[in-house]
Amino acid sequence: MPLSLTACAVGSVTIIRCSGRIVTGAEADGLRRHVSTLLPDCRDIVLHLGSVAFIDSTGMGTLARLLTSARRCGGDVKLCNVTGEILKVLHITRLNTLFQIHESEEAAVSSFSQGMPGRRVARV
Repeated sequence: MPLSLTACAVGSVTIIRCSGRIVTGAEADGLRRHVSTLLPDCRDIVLHLGSVAFIDSTGMGTLARLLTSARRCGGDVKLCNVTGEILKVLHITRLNTLFQIHESEEAAVSSFSQGMPGRRVARV
């Protein structure tokens, strides 16, 4: 199942709804390119992962690189609607310690305006 990306803006935050798989090849490259084109103008990004069925090691690396790129630009990448299987992989790889993970888009978007410091995992 190829990766499908849909972006929308909520104030200064860009939400990217991901559907499919984030895996080695065109999927991970496409996500990286999509976010990279947004970063000069839209530094605060929420990745909605509720429809992501699978993420491989390359996909996890892509997420980590996107976070690093956004923070270098003075922004951040936050995750929301993470499914149980993806959340397990985030825990196993310890990427859950790098990302703020929220239950919903609304919570993730509002965390930018609240200036939430640190990293927060909404559910385990």
